[in-house]
Amino acid sequence: MKFGIENEGLTIKCANCKMLVSKDGELNVNYCSNCGAPLSVSGIADFEDFKEETTKSTLLVLKDIATREKTDSFVAVMREYLKDA
Repeated sequence: MKFGIENEGLTIKCANCKMLVSKDGELNVNYCSNCGAPLSVSGIADFEDFKEETTKSTLLVLKDIATREKTDSFVAVMREYLKDA
């Protein structure tokens, strides 16, 4: 997935899906309404923070499963995780 925008004169398009996000050269949104990609610097920063927090949360869940199942095998952890989902 690409982040940011592509400028063509006053036309601004999403760098990911190429959807037109502005005709007047002013970017008034942080995310593309079509694909959800972050367009602005603050949108990209928020997305990266969200991705980091989601990764941490997922790893904590996997660690808890491994501890409960007394295994450090990723395959065993994923098998147990998918069974609970």
